[in-house]
Amino acid sequence: MNWENLKKNEKALPEDSMLADLYALSRKIKGTEVNTTVSCNSINGESPRNFSNQFFMNAFGQISFMSPGCKIGQCCFCSYGASDVKLTPEIVAKEMDKFKLTILEKQKQGQNIYSILLDSVGSILDYNEFPKECLDVVFEKLNELLDEIKNIQNVIFETHYQTLGSYDEKGNYVASNAIEKLIEFKNKHPEIGTFIIELGFETANSELRDTLLFKHLDDETYKKSVKLLKENGIEVDVNVMATLPFLSAKEQISQSSESILKALSPLSDNGYGIDCVTLFPLNVRKYTFCNYVFNAQEAYNKKHKACSPQWMKKDFPIWSMVATLNHLIEIGREDLLKKVSVAWFGGRGISKDNSEVYPRDWEETYDDFVLYRKNLSGENSRVNIIKRLAKHPKFIKFMEETMSENSTDLSYYDRAGYLHDLINEMNLPYTEESKCNAFE
Repeated sequence: MNWENLKKNEKALPEDSMLADLYALSRKIKGTEVNTTVSCNSINGESPRNFSNQFFMNAFGQISFMSPGCKIGQCCFCSYGASDVKLTPEIVAKEMDKFKLTILEKQKQGQNIYSILLDSVGSILDYNEFPKECLDVVFEKLNELLDEIKNIQNVIFETHYQTLGSYDEKGNYVASNAIEKLIEFKNKHPEIGTFIIELGFETANSELRDTLLFKHLDDETYKKSVKLLKENGIEVDVNVMATLPFLSAKEQISQSSESILKALSPLSDNGYGIDCVTLFPLNVRKYTFCNYVFNAQEAYNKKHKACSPQWMKKDFPIWSMVATLNHLIEIGREDLLKKVSVAWFGGRGISKDNSEVYPRDWEETYDDFVLYRKNLSGENSRVNIIKRLAKHPKFIKFMEETMSENSTDLSYYDRAGYLHDLINEMNLPYTEESKCNAFE
């Protein structure tokens, strides 16, 4: 296989040639989404379909802007592709006005919105993705929104940690221009209870991030970013994955539980000093490296009449997420559940077509996780919800199967080597035109 033509972006590729091949393929697969998903160009002279999407659930509202995409663009599980949208201040102003009007309409209907999240396909604070002039308009329009809607308590921006700051010539870590703007805006709105930056994290295990997730984080810089934000009164929320790919169920539970503990531990205790965590399950989506290699494994199994390794199973039951939260209770850290929310649940459209593989048995936990997000007390407190789910027959069966799993001594790097060999042997197409027929 000729991998050289896949290396569109040499920057940040690992020096290790095998890993560089995998990183490059992940970028290439994700790049196929540009021409197959929502485009913001005119169609047959008609107006663009959309420049942003809105999502609301309970007291939460979100506006997500289309963009050219994440500048790194290689995470093995991420389907965030790029669009050919060219945002302008005028477009952003109109989209922010629409967002405000939606919130006002919901308010008239008795649904108050207390938390709002602003993001883009990758990082809303990245000027390469979201132009500086557009961010200025976001703050201008957000100011109008907060002046008119008085019950907003939390304002959240989702971005990449590399957009938060950089090192100056003296080696000091200083805030980026975008963060300086956010700090200035925050200080003008003392009535807002909390300003939050939401960051990707996935796992505290750097080897796992580098070799199997393709999500390199510089831990020292990451912690400096967190420290900088907290010194300026901005809280930090990170995403932790409950069903990490290329791990056995037992490993998934162990890794996600440990990551939550490390994320929420103080910087002084060699933790990350994070304020809160959002736990989410892996959805195996099209245009991702995960989907590609799972398809390759299925093709290999069919060809050789073989079974997948324990750590290469595509099935990710939602009970793994329950097990992670239940483990915190079992080790006496149920207090942390107040700081651990869950993602994906509650109000989003759920499709079970072939384009996405959602966690198995999500229907069994959906209502409880919607309640979990509300962080109530009494019978429906987070602790009681997880204890209740831990008594579910399917959870008990899942744990019995998990505990009986055969352990593997295969390192993360060796697993990456297995994926590399598998891909080379099966050599499946990765373009949209041929992908659907890969196994016919």
